[in-house]
Amino acid sequence: MKMKGTISDGEGKGKKFISIYEYKKQFIEKLNIRPYPGTLNVRVDEKVINDLKRINGIILNGFSKNGVEYGEVLCFPAKVKNEKCFLLFPEKSKYKNILEIIAEENLRRKYGMENGEELKISFLPFIKKCSKLKLYAMPYVGENTSEITIFYDSPFETGRRDLCYFNERVEQNHYKKTITERVVASIIFERNEKDSYKKLLEFIEENSYSAMSPVRKIKYSILNEWCIEVKTTQN
Repeated sequence: MKMKGTISDGEGKGKKFISIYEYKKQFIEKLNIRPYPGTLNVRVDEKVINDLKRINGIILNGFSKNGVEYGEVLCFPAKVKNEKCFLLFPEKSKYKNILEIIAEENLRRKYGMENGEELKISFLPFIKKCSKLKLYAMPYVGENTSEITIFYDSPFETGRRDLCYFNERVEQNHYKKTITERVVASIIFERNEKDSYKKLLEFIEENSYSAMSPVRKIKYSILNEWCIEVKTTQN
């Protein structure tokens, strides 16, 4: 579940960004956080940013104000030094390898963080709306996985699963499969897939959500994702 990054200098725009009313309102309503007015910048592999864009997190809507267009912001719940926080990637960011972190306190000051210091980040489970996917699937019994694997038995034992691909394969038993746009419980991880899977199930149980589909694992270039379609009080 842990991802590593390096603390980096920013341009000092985080305080202004956090203080804009339209974003502040969404921090409270969508993230349930009143953040410290500033961000902690973390440099990560550019592939991580691309993976997060594909995963799609909690979205803060863009808006127009005083003739200026403010873009959407992708948000991902996480923990840094056991402090709950959110990783942000603004749509209009000019950086290709920088994530911004918000928390209720000034993390840099509280923990004496310095530029160049390595930072470990743990992702937390969250609810999102998944994108519609059109795939080619193959029924399978065994231990292999694919770009997207749908598990009908335990993911960690030999069992029934669908191996799914974005491009058509030559095997005769492949069939077309569509994953519809639904609400899912999700957790992102780089390694430690068993721990992250356990945390996702605990999250679903703690919030009294109802699982509506088998669990699926999605592989990206560096990151991975567990997700399960769920029924919440809002859907």
